[in-house]
Amino acid sequence: MKHSLITGLLLLCFFSVFAQQDALVKGKVVAAATQKGIADVEVTIPELKLMKTTDGSGEFTFSNVPFGTYRMIVATTFIHNDTVKLTVSNNLVDIGTVAVSIDEAATSMQSQQMPTISLEESAVSADDEGVSDQSVSGVLTASRDPFLSAAAYTFGPLRYQLRGYTRDQLEVYMNGVPMNDIESGSAFWGQWGGLNDVFRNQAVTFGLQPAETGFGGLTGVTQIDATAASQRQQTRISYAASNRTYRNRVMITHNTGMMQNGWAFSVSASKRWSDEGYIPGTYYNGYSYYLGISKKINDKSSLHLTTFGTPTSRGKAMPATQEAIDIAGDNFYNPNWGLQNGKVRNSRVNNTFQPTTILNYQYKPNNNTFWNVAFAFQTGYNGNTALDWYNSPDPRPDYYRNLPSYYINNPTGANYKEAAAQEAYLRAHPERMQVDWNGLYQANMMNVETVNGVTGKRSLTVVGEDRDDVNRYTFATNLQKNLGEHVTVYTGITGILQMAESYRKIDDLLGGDYFVNLNQFAERTYIGNAKFNQNDLNNPNAIVRVGDKYGYDYKSRFHKAFWWGQSTFTFNKFDFFLTARLGMEGFQRDGLYKSGLFPTESFGTSKTFNFLTYAAKGGATYKIDGRNYLYVNGGVMTNAPTFDNTFFSPRTRNTTIDNPRMEKIQTIEGGYLLRSPALSGRLSGFVTDIKDMVDIKRFYHEDYRTFVNYVMRNVDIRSMGAELALQAKISPSFSATAVASVMQVFYTNRPDVSIYRDNDTTSRVGTSKVYIKDYYVAAGPQSAYTLGLNYRSPKYWYANVNFNYLDRNYIDINPSKRTSDAVGLLEDGSAQKAAILSQEKLPSAFTVDLFAGMSIKVKKYIKGASDASFLYINVGVNNVLNNKSIVTGGFEQLRFDYGTQNSDRFPAKYFYGFGANYFINISYKF
Repeated sequence: MKHSLITGLLLLCFFSVFAQQDALVKGKVVAAATQKGIADVEVTIPELKLMKTTDGSGEFTFSNVPFGTYRMIVATTFIHNDTVKLTVSNNLVDIGTVAVSIDEAATSMQSQQMPTISLEESAVSADDEGVSDQSVSGVLTASRDPFLSAAAYTFGPLRYQLRGYTRDQLEVYMNGVPMNDIESGSAFWGQWGGLNDVFRNQAVTFGLQPAETGFGGLTGVTQIDATAASQRQQTRISYAASNRTYRNRVMITHNTGMMQNGWAFSVSASKRWSDEGYIPGTYYNGYSYYLGISKKINDKSSLHLTTFGTPTSRGKAMPATQEAIDIAGDNFYNPNWGLQNGKVRNSRVNNTFQPTTILNYQYKPNNNTFWNVAFAFQTGYNGNTALDWYNSPDPRPDYYRNLPSYYINNPTGANYKEAAAQEAYLRAHPERMQVDWNGLYQANMMNVETVNGVTGKRSLTVVGEDRDDVNRYTFATNLQKNLGEHVTVYTGITGILQMAESYRKIDDLLGGDYFVNLNQFAERTYIGNAKFNQNDLNNPNAIVRVGDKYGYDYKSRFHKAFWWGQSTFTFNKFDFFLTARLGMEGFQRDGLYKSGLFPTESFGTSKTFNFLTYAAKGGATYKIDGRNYLYVNGGVMTNAPTFDNTFFSPRTRNTTIDNPRMEKIQTIEGGYLLRSPALSGRLSGFVTDIKDMVDIKRFYHEDYRTFVNYVMRNVDIRSMGAELALQAKISPSFSATAVASVMQVFYTNRPDVSIYRDNDTTSRVGTSKVYIKDYYVAAGPQSAYTLGLNYRSPKYWYANVNFNYLDRNYIDINPSKRTSDAVGLLEDGSAQKAAILSQEKLPSAFTVDLFAGMSIKVKKYIKGASDASFLYINVGVNNVLNNKSIVTGGFEQLRFDYGTQNSDRFPAKYFYGFGANYFINISYKF
């Protein structure tokens, strides 16, 4: 009986796949000018009410098409509609390529919004209270897919994270080269921002679906074709105005297209700037350049050179406690700036420039084979400035001792009179809530001392810059081969070598003559010891001036190599895919300073760490008919430990955590797809378990009176949820879009914790448990909804309105408060214990967004203008209701008073979302 059942199932699968009564129709949509595939083009068979959207390479497939003759329409908002006669008389019909021309009058509708950087400008670095920088790869997942578009542009400004993944899980490729940072794994839009015109050729694969250039992350793959040969022939000049991070952007692009002599050239340049952004004290000054050269060697092969860079300087914003926000009277209070000689100056500035050059060789002997070989070199720096001080009061204006609550929550007893007096003083002198630049200069100029034979003004406070100088070399090759009518294989090899030097240097002595390279926190622990306070015993009491290194200095070396392979199978009723990756990666630290605290562990090279990684995923799609599909994908993956989570204090020593282990990921997704001309949509669900993570938090420990490295090991997180996207065409010009995302992201275990003191020779302070199981992970709004109404006029103008609601946004918890040391002696059910253990849920948010645009054919109004001359105007307003009270995120401070167990002494800090903010973009193309 058992064997009969198995035989029956096998026969059923065989006949469902091979004994097809209907046909499989496949093809590819390409641009007539470049012969490159076009993604997100709608291909419909009206008589059968079938609709498909082309994938990243421009390909499409129809299943279950009855024999007969039909009209197939290729259309979208930015190409000229094309109708192809389709005759179906065999089980497989390959119509080849369909070349379409770009509808220049409609290209303003292709991009409804201007991707301005918003999140990363208000994010803070790992040194700022333990909150990590956020990449803005959300804009790199944006496409005409309604769910991804909403996630990037509608939910993104409110800190929404795709599927609740707090670490960047998107793989980004440029011309086949992986662009994710080898150390952090993130892709930073800021490294190539301002070059929108030449980076528009993006193909986005979401979730676990197969991609053409790599294995992919948990949220998919974005492939960018930035070669000169892929750029449409045009010259474009544009200007954008906004009240967001920057106020102005000018961009100029010229593309020759592929000329008859086999050459193509493309150049683009832009500038983005503002004296002050939306948040007070911030500014932006960024330049961008791009040069692309392509040479067609023959009909089968070509060479491509691409180089670009974005030197940028920007003033940063910081979160603040609600107390400081209330005293300042501004939800966008930014403690980083102050007035110096009547001018605004920001103490925290990000300076970055990491130019990249890519050389490609592409070989396409026939329509079934494509081979790409790429070499890339990236160099440059990334630096962040901050105030640094020695033997003087903390100069930060929102330091907790400067606020009224310090007198109320003081361990020696509350002094309400002093608290009231301090609040009255700050409200009467609002400049005291900002950096006192003039006071810092005066203190430095009055402090005359002699050190190491040098007499002069010894700076008590300086501006230091934490700097990373990086050189990265990448080799990548990928092969795509069609094996017959139903099978395509992809394979590739990638090798990456990255070398970086990380150090702190003097940016400004603030009126002083010199600074001394000493560890003031070690002096507090070991009073009078002449060696322990030395940052570098090889150069004791070093005198440093502007541009000199101090504090820490080390090099890191990274290597990564992997092979990946993929097979996709396409049939009438079923599609399958299998993808695998096998790699080796590792790193090493080389200390350039000999620390007085750790003389045997800080100087010289560490051991080299190597990890063997693997990943596999696969999936299947069942085609109920030509419009309805069911799919399921699953995968298992491993991630090697990161450098920063293996060396628990890389700035000071080579010591690492014991037995670093790889992260393990198990994930599954599945759902239902509907594809028809009138109604299309996707309903999906997902569950992802990430286990054995290491999370190191670095902060000042109130009990130990020193900075500590709080090492949490065996951290397990589960992300699960459902996603819905519906798009209905109510009329040829009017449509509606509904998107919903509901998820739960939470800790699923009780991690182990070890505490290592940064300024103490004690190696470790015991091991304990952190009771964070079932607490929410701070992953942005875990419920997000939007309803969009869209109008597209046949006269080339459009208007959209979106109504958005976001909820279940939780602040990031301080794990040290969820320990027996923090609450073990408190009575169960007490208000004090509840206040310590509870996790704050932020208020829900409702916003409305408006967008509109139009295209104008210049020849209609100006005689002599060419047929290719168009003027595009796009405008948009986010948060039209101007709600300035939306808290987009927050975190509990990592400091905690174990003595009084008063959770109010170091309260949470918050980020607020922008009120009404706009953009206006005007482009002229000819």
